[in-house]
Amino acid sequence: MTKRTKEIIILIILVIIFTGILLLLFWEFSPKKEPIENPIEEPVYLEANDKALLEKGYSKEEIESLKKKLNENEQEKLLKLPYINLKEYLEISNFHFAKYEEYEAYKALNQTLSLQDVVTQVNLHLNEPFYQTIEQIKNPEEITVLVNKSHQLDANYIPSDLTPIPSFPNLKLRNVAINDFEELLAAAKLDGVILIPYSTYRSYEYQDGLYQKYLQRDPQDKVDTYSARPGHSEHQTGLAIDIRSDSHWSSLTEKDYEWMKQNSYKYGFIIRYTKDNQPITGYKEEPWHIRYIGKEHAAKVVQLNITYDEYYDLYINKTN
Repeated sequence: MTKRTKEIIILIILVIIFTGILLLLFWEFSPKKEPIENPIEEPVYLEANDKALLEKGYSKEEIESLKKKLNENEQEKLLKLPYINLKEYLEISNFHFAKYEEYEAYKALNQTLSLQDVVTQVNLHLNEPFYQTIEQIKNPEEITVLVNKSHQLDANYIPSDLTPIPSFPNLKLRNVAINDFEELLAAAKLDGVILIPYSTYRSYEYQDGLYQKYLQRDPQDKVDTYSARPGHSEHQTGLAIDIRSDSHWSSLTEKDYEWMKQNSYKYGFIIRYTKDNQPITGYKEEPWHIRYIGKEHAAKVVQLNITYDEYYDLYINKTN
């Protein structure tokens, strides 16, 4: 064996040894996976609350729904109560566990209503007399703001973007509604319908003056069917308009009203107080009163054929 051959053999042996050492080090310091025992029948981990709810009679499916729907405080409250059948309630998007007892009481008194209507109407405080529960409005600048007999604007609130209507500069609307309103007037005119706005933004003080004047003429329960109390008028938002036909001093002709019903939503406006929705809004029919909520929302309200109050609770309100 030549010297050169010996050197090659020694080199190969050293490479083999070095490679073995590297493999040993890699195996020693690499993360180890724990062996999986019975992977098909892995035990289900149950939190203490889950176990307690199971013992009360709730199914695993109900518990998962409850955990998604209820916050921690509500779950703790549920643990203190006997089993409650919430299956149907949990399928309703605007259901609030804190109002469960109110829902049940209202349902017992209104057995012809669907459970969805029960939930929505209680959320809107319709299980109480109008004006009994008042929520202070925190989002007055949003075009979707809900102003009604249970949602009140601050007395000092004035919209930040009030703008004269170009074709009627003595009247002001919020700037966000100006272009769509002008387009509505133009489209109506092309169809032979001449519309004239006569009341738009009103301050809290102005509305208070109107309301007090009406009280001198009629008892309060009657006034409340046709006039909003101060802070509860949509006109204070700068998004509401009273509109009339050119042939009438304060309302719409039947023809013009029909045009509005068929077309106003295309420009972001809804007819806020119809004859059919008085039980929800608390106001008599006002064909002349329109409210801007934007084209997308207006189209959905018309498509669903519900009041804006109901629409707001179902699709916009995320706070209750």
